[in-house]
Amino acid sequence: GNDDVFGFRSSRSRETAYSRDYDELYDLLTYEKEHDGNIVWVLGPAVSFDKDARNAVASLIEKGYVQGLLAGNALATHDLEGAYLSTALGQDIYTQESMRNGHYNHLDLLNKVREYGSIPSFIEGEEIDNGIIHACVKNQVPYVLSSSIRDDGPLPEVIHSAYEAQDAMRQHTRKATTLICLATQLHTIAAGNMTPSFTIKDGVVRNVFIYSVDISEFVVNKLRDRGTLEVKTLVTNVQDFVVHIDQNLK
Repeated sequence: GNDDVFGFRSSRSRETAYSRDYDELYDLLTYEKEHDGNIVWVLGPAVSFDKDARNAVASLIEKGYVQGLLAGNALATHDLEGAYLSTALGQDIYTQESMRNGHYNHLDLLNKVREYGSIPSFIEGEEIDNGIIHACVKNQVPYVLSSSIRDDGPLPEVIHSAYEAQDAMRQHTRKATTLICLATQLHTIAAGNMTPSFTIKDGVVRNVFIYSVDISEFVVNKLRDRGTLEVKTLVTNVQDFVVHIDQNLK
């Protein structure tokens, strides 16, 4: 057997080869889509800061690879800022150029959405036609936005109570067949801790596949350290990750 074989790089790190992981994930997501799976994405705001990343996630939603989205105020705010003003935290989402007085942009966006009273009303009233949240609203993909004590605004749909937010998240984690968490340590741990290790689909017991993706080795290992032992970790830039996933799925 291989029990006593000495080997390098036994942990998953920035030096790990991830080609096979990507291929397995393409196959898994294709299977999920073809067999009525429930793919839940947990997104940090990093995917909203880049034009190609926003387009890739929106494309995955359009193509049916997203059945639920869990995030915080920041992801939705900066994604909608990108759709409304072409910036995220005041930087152009393509050129990274800082706009004059751009540090007010996300506040202007928050105030405008709150003026409309809801995200869907804002999208319709301002004729928003791009981005992650727009794709969710357009394709009726449910999203749960959970508040933080440090949020400014926040958006009208953001759930202020941690207990209510947990209940709303559990509605999606309990029926998830695959969970993919990108660049958000706290939301990843929260979602991972409330996701069962198995689910029953059409009377058949099957594993729930969990992925944690971050550029920090510390972050991806945090979920495993919290007891979610079945998680598969990838250390990479999440903007590159979502673009790769979108380009390799029909």
